[in-house]
Amino acid sequence: MKITLLCGGKGGERAVSLISGLRVSEALFTAGHRVAIFDIDEVPDAEMLPFLRRADAVFLALHGGAGEGGALQEMLDTAGIAHYTGSAAAAAALAMNKLSAKQAVATVGLPVTPSIIWQVGAPRPHIPYPAVIKPLCGGSSVGLTIAESAHDTDKISPTEPMLIEPLLVGREYSVGVLAGSALPVVEIRPRGGVYDYQSKYEAGGAEELCPAPISEEKTILLQTMALRAFEALGLRDFARIDFKEDGTGTPYFLEANTLPGMTDTSLLPLAAKRAGISFPTLCTRMATLAAARKKQN
Repeated sequence: MKITLLCGGKGGERAVSLISGLRVSEALFTAGHRVAIFDIDEVPDAEMLPFLRRADAVFLALHGGAGEGGALQEMLDTAGIAHYTGSAAAAAALAMNKLSAKQAVATVGLPVTPSIIWQVGAPRPHIPYPAVIKPLCGGSSVGLTIAESAHDTDKISPTEPMLIEPLLVGREYSVGVLAGSALPVVEIRPRGGVYDYQSKYEAGGAEELCPAPISEEKTILLQTMALRAFEALGLRDFARIDFKEDGTGTPYFLEANTLPGMTDTSLLPLAAKRAGISFPTLCTRMATLAAARKKQN
């Protein structure tokens, strides 16, 4: 296939996106595809558009912000380019907003924690400590704070809406979904106790066990919950769904990642590998799902 790959962009996840983009482009090249790669923050849209239109598939290796949150997808749809990887604009925007995503999956019976929104310029709301405070729309745990008391929030002055939710103390899991099927469950054990940006992307920052050392019953439960969340959010092709248990062992939906990381420490490639899917094959499958939409048009 002829594949145009987009990566980079602005914001806190730019560096990870560039790493994902280079790694995916190498894998696609290894699999025999022709790849043109663009940093969307460096190349004008007019220069990219011919490559996007001619491509059999447009591979989005972007994380967070406009690249994952629906704005880029909406621009591609407007340009008549439907053959991009991942979810469509409305579903991407829904999943990116953590509160809206929780509300959507709650309608299909999945457990979610209560949430408080801390708006820019507003006084600090009443917070039930210990709590997790993180950007309402964002990924890679950028800007995440664990607040044990008011002392931890005194220094916070939000520059964007923040989501506040109770800190869950149980085990943490991630479930990849690919082409309608759930991949093996990953258990995440951050070495510092918090699965933040450094834990995710620094070598040795977390122990990631796949398949997770849990019962078959718990595995099926988490995979079923992931598929139900995927459907409730209207996602397509692939995603990564994250969960965390409370003190009783009940798993709660945390968030959905519609363009999950593709670095050498990322969880979706790890789960795919455990399912017998090599990284070049995974990238090819993701591109093939997008290419099918061009053929339909």
